[in-house]
Amino acid sequence: MCGFTYNISVIAVNSVCNVSQSVMKQLQAVPCVPQQVEARVVCESDAVAVSWEPSKGALFYQTVAQGNNGYISTCKSIETTCLLVDMLCGLNYSITVSASDDNCVSAQSSAVEIDTVPCAPQKVRAEMVCSNDTAVVSWEEGEGVSSFKVWAFGPDGHKTECTSTETSCELPSMHCGQLYNLTVTAQDGRCDNSNAYLNLQSAPCKPTSVKASLRCRSNSVAVTWERASGALSYLAAGATADGSLRAECNNTATHCDLSELRCGRTYDVSVFGQDESCSGAESDTARVRTAPCVPQNVTVHQRCADKAMVVSWSPNPDAQSFHVTAVSDTRARLYCNSTGTSCTLRNLPCGQSYNVTVRSERDGCESEPGAAVETSSAPCTPMNPEARLDCVSNSAWVIWSESRGATGYSVVAREAGGHSSNCTSGSSPCSVPDLKCGSNYTFHVTAANTDCRSNHRNAFNLETGPCGLKSISAVTECNNDTILVEWETTVDTPLYLVTAEADDDDRTLLSCNSSSDSCVLKDIRCATHYSIIVSSSDDKCNSLRSPPKKIKTAPCVPGNVTVTQLCGTNDVEVAWENSLVATRYQLTATGRDGHVHFYNATTNNCSLPDLHCGETYRLIITAVGDNCVGPPSTSTFRTVPCTLSGLSVVTDCQTKSAVLSWMASEGAVGYVGRAEAPERDPMYCESTSLSCTIEHLECGGLYNFSVKALDGVCMSSSSAPVQAGVAPCAPDVLKVRMLPIDERHWTMMSWDRVNCSDVEYQATVIGRIENNPQALLNFFSYWLPRPYFEMPMPCSTSYNITLRARNSGGVSEPSGVHSRVTVPCPPQNLQYSRDGRSAVLSWDASLFATSYTVYGVSGESRERLCSTTGLSCSIRNFVPSATEVTASNAEGESGANEGPVEARRKRDLQEPWLLVLSEDDPEIPEVTLTVVGRTLYVKWTTAKDASEYRLVIEEELSGRPAVERDVAGDSYVETDLKPRTTYCVTVVAKNGTNQSSRPKCLNSGAS
Repeated sequence: MCGFTYNISVIAVNSVCNVSQSVMKQLQAVPCVPQQVEARVVCESDAVAVSWEPSKGALFYQTVAQGNNGYISTCKSIETTCLLVDMLCGLNYSITVSASDDNCVSAQSSAVEIDTVPCAPQKVRAEMVCSNDTAVVSWEEGEGVSSFKVWAFGPDGHKTECTSTETSCELPSMHCGQLYNLTVTAQDGRCDNSNAYLNLQSAPCKPTSVKASLRCRSNSVAVTWERASGALSYLAAGATADGSLRAECNNTATHCDLSELRCGRTYDVSVFGQDESCSGAESDTARVRTAPCVPQNVTVHQRCADKAMVVSWSPNPDAQSFHVTAVSDTRARLYCNSTGTSCTLRNLPCGQSYNVTVRSERDGCESEPGAAVETSSAPCTPMNPEARLDCVSNSAWVIWSESRGATGYSVVAREAGGHSSNCTSGSSPCSVPDLKCGSNYTFHVTAANTDCRSNHRNAFNLETGPCGLKSISAVTECNNDTILVEWETTVDTPLYLVTAEADDDDRTLLSCNSSSDSCVLKDIRCATHYSIIVSSSDDKCNSLRSPPKKIKTAPCVPGNVTVTQLCGTNDVEVAWENSLVATRYQLTATGRDGHVHFYNATTNNCSLPDLHCGETYRLIITAVGDNCVGPPSTSTFRTVPCTLSGLSVVTDCQTKSAVLSWMASEGAVGYVGRAEAPERDPMYCESTSLSCTIEHLECGGLYNFSVKALDGVCMSSSSAPVQAGVAPCAPDVLKVRMLPIDERHWTMMSWDRVNCSDVEYQATVIGRIENNPQALLNFFSYWLPRPYFEMPMPCSTSYNITLRARNSGGVSEPSGVHSRVTVPCPPQNLQYSRDGRSAVLSWDASLFATSYTVYGVSGESRERLCSTTGLSCSIRNFVPSATEVTASNAEGESGANEGPVEARRKRDLQEPWLLVLSEDDPEIPEVTLTVVGRTLYVKWTTAKDASEYRLVIEEELSGRPAVERDVAGDSYVETDLKPRTTYCVTVVAKNGTNQSSRPKCLNSGAS
């Protein structure tokens, strides 16, 4: 029994005697298993106290606590209690106790389950809901916790709490501006002392004593307030009653300025305290009115006769009064004030320019001045007027001193009978034409500007020359340079002088004299007004003379002809030098294609509409006078280029570019290509040839391409758009492998994804089965986004794979052709010839096969008997019904042949050293292979009478020739193996009959 001490002796007994008892030995039995094991949690220390009843035979005890997370805690004790102090919180432990003496340990007691104290809450966070002064406390869910309790203690004595069985709870009605100490307790109904501690700042209190004061000059508002508890910074906000206008400023101090306020509006200003996470409650508001607005629609009206100007503006109910300031160009200032919408400035000096501004005012606060309005007072009266009579034209040249403030002048001449004449000029002098001979005229010179005219208190008189000869005539022939002048002769006048004065700037004079009644003036100018008189002597103003005769010569050739293309249309604008004598102009534009356009103009410019694009036109312009048509001017011009045609677009997936090409446009010197796509900026290319390239297009983008022609001045209309996408490139790297799946071979194709978005791929497979032109394969896969595809393939098939890619930009060109072949078909027409237990097996070639393998089949397993690149193999112990032949190439191995194996006569198809044993040959060598690293260890059983052996070592399916080794003994070591390569070994005993083992194969592994 457990826990007892036994005295043991041994007595030897036989059928005759009892040997005396041996020396007594004591044996201590294993201590008894502890019973009545109890465990309780010591909340104050997070430990677990374990107790039990004493166990008989125990010297000490070991307590083991196994946690549900694999953690173990132990303690040893000579008493019947033990304290486990390194227990993890929040776990369930299984506690057992075992008793020990100096030699043995009892079995473990029955396990006692206990939960340790809850862990202190983890990942505790607290944050304020600023809008309602509520604190939200959250934590991570804890093991073994029935509820959580949160306490909050504020420095002002405020205390609040909440309890939750979830992972958060809310503390409402937190006092503002307090830094609370928070305690979060995890409770399990047993130990409620697992706490987490943190601090939380409540929302700032609202600022008090808010005041808002207007800063008139800057139209800003200075805001001040008292400091608020808990606030690290402050935000002051001002808003109009309707909320349409708002301004803000912030500061860590207790003041800031609201700027960029709207004039003439009332703002309600309030302040918010802010900390790192909250904006506190809004303060009480202060109301302030901004500076009055600048007066609008200021106008100035001159009262020239009164030497005054009236300044007016739109009503402004926000202002109490208005102040007007006028500053002259001499820095003189004039002022007036008004409570209405106008004000009058009086006693203006003549000839002054003024800048007039108006300000609004309310309660001592003035607005900024409005935009200055420029005006002028009446110009001063021109001084020192004088006149000089021109006897040839019977006109008067008037001169005067320049008048301050004048922008123009007018001169009026009146005679007593009511006849008047006048002239206007921007400066002195001015010519008053067509005065009557023998008359007395009164002249007035008046200065003017945009607003006023001066008075005319500067009158003076001038008497014209006497009247004389009458009935003169002047005639000129069109496009001739002479004027014929005729008159009636008078008695006692032996010589007449004819004088013609031109109306050009130099007042050019022409003259001729005659003793008869006519005279010819030569070298006259075209497009000129001439005034002609006939006099009896050189003293034109005092002698007998005729009244002036006026005549116009023929128009000149129109000069300075300019033709301007009106881009975007087939129109041109034509302009030329104006002719003073022309009443109209005739234009004819004739294109090289025969198109003719006529136009009559009354001014020296016009538009020629609806011309043919890209044409060179010959332009003829003729001026037409009252009686004559002037000589024509001739020039050429070209119209805007025609809209392009024949646009084609070729995109390049590699460079993500597009090459645009088009037909030539007549008259174009360059071209601009354009690519547009929704929600993208247009892209351009330029060229002087018939193509250009737009780069940096987006793969998958769909673009509208167009081209315009330009001739150095204008662009043609856009060509008809061509829509083209930038399709992705076809994948250019293809990986193909054959895999046997469910007794069929599948082609597994994979490729790299192209660098483009939303791409789908399609594989095309075209092939010929067993080289039969009647058995063709033509297959298209679905369009799929994955970069791989698989399909079953017939054996002995050559095929070509091409790939295409597509997305919203279009479909790519096919990839390059990838030519492959499949696994060969199983060999057909198997035949054999038997020689005792051996046979020579042969078969027909399988298309695309590079090697063949013969297997011996036994149940579900098979053993390789022979591997060759030829069409036959020698097999020992040949069993036709248990033999299969497969064909292989680089793609894999075919299935086994089907159908019976037929007998045929024996043929020697073996190597000279490889012979087949007869039925009664002795036992052949049995081969054992071992690979260590890159070394192959070969061992075999010896054959009768064999003194030497030949090893044939082949790399499976490599097509390389076998390696032969001649060895004396029963083992051999081959070094420097290739990794991951299968080696097959055949051992041939050289004993006159050449006993050959079956090949054994082994893979060399990765090293």
